[in-house]
Amino acid sequence: MSEFAKMTEAKYEEGYIRFVWNNNDEKRRYEISADALQQFFGAQGATGSELLDAFERGRDKITSAVRQSLNMPTDGVTELGSGDFEPND
Repeated sequence: MSEFAKMTEAKYEEGYIRFVWNNNDEKRRYEISADALQQFFGAQGATGSELLDAFERGRDKITSAVRQSLNMPTDGVTELGSGDFEPND
């Protein structure tokens, strides 16, 4: 498992990579779909290992999307999708 995946406790579950982000004393849960990982981070398929590799490649953009979401309230899992990774024009 890659460094970023270990740090975020990333796991493949049901077509998603699910991970946690430690923000001070708060642990927030996130997920990214196989579609988003294929579209933006080059996952060649939807297997766990392919998606985790893409998750590692997308580390900088995923970190940025997580940081932007930290000010929004949540009562469960925050889903990161295509709109979170598209370039801002």
